[in-house]
Amino acid sequence: MTEARPIAERFAADPDSRQPTEEKRGLLSRFRSEPILPDAGAGGAPLTAVIAVMSFLACLALAAFIAIAAAAGAWTSELKSAVTVQIKGQDAGAIAEETAAALRVLESTEGVVEARALDPAESAKLLEPWLGKGNIGEYLNIPAIIEVRVDENLRADLSLLRNRLAAAAPNAVLDDHGGWHGRLSAAARSGLALAFAVFALVMGAACAIAAFAARAGLAANREIVSLLHLVGATDSFIAGQVQRRFLTLGVRGATAGLFGAVLALGLAALALRATGAAGDFLPGVALGPGLILPLVAVPLVLCAVTAATARATVLRALVKEL
Repeated sequence: MTEARPIAERFAADPDSRQPTEEKRGLLSRFRSEPILPDAGAGGAPLTAVIAVMSFLACLALAAFIAIAAAAGAWTSELKSAVTVQIKGQDAGAIAEETAAALRVLESTEGVVEARALDPAESAKLLEPWLGKGNIGEYLNIPAIIEVRVDENLRADLSLLRNRLAAAAPNAVLDDHGGWHGRLSAAARSGLALAFAVFALVMGAACAIAAFAARAGLAANREIVSLLHLVGATDSFIAGQVQRRFLTLGVRGATAGLFGAVLALGLAALALRATGAAGDFLPGVALGPGLILPLVAVPLVLCAVTAATARATVLRALVKEL
């Protein structure tokens, strides 16, 4: 660093020294094997740590996107093929009669894959979150619930089934879960949009950090850059050196962030499995190939983005200086 100015002055005083020589080519080859920006400049441990954090957040955002998409697909597919028949009545005998009549209609209807009537104990358990456990006595006429699975053709038009049920069991109500399907779809779309927005913001922040670090490194090593220009280095060569440096730092940081994200997701999967929350409503986290392979792509994309941003930033800065 201290010898850069005398060498630059010597080359500036001698115009012939600007022409490429074997000595200059040797100097350029040395720079090709060594990074142009030292670790203490714009790169080094601080930039590696920042890239690791960005990679960690990007992996978590992508994992959330994949988990929400998988859970939403399971929820909506289940709701699309399921309908419920509820039968109310004044007494248990009337409810039982209409339930039997409704089951006969369902079993004889084309497109009904399966129909199962819940027993009174199962129906009572569904009411426990509102009425409390053990508060449902025999004096309550709990409506009968029939779970029905239908194919796509019948699902597209349930009017015929509604009419047949109304004729056989006047107190039967067919619920196609359209309201729940709409709410779950809207919630899933919101979650997917949020996860994608976080992923995009992290990538944008990584680009901004790479651009700032590249400018800072270029300013800190201005004398070395001037010397490289004097010995015949092109702007593309200098930008390539910076790009290589950022690519090396990006690989280190992004890989560390990937391992941290996989560890965090593994702990989250264990916690959800232990509490049983994943089985109720929250999407589960399974560290299978369907999740790991997309996460591996995050460090690759992050490294490519930061390196390309650094190269473009350096090229623009060098053009402005000329």
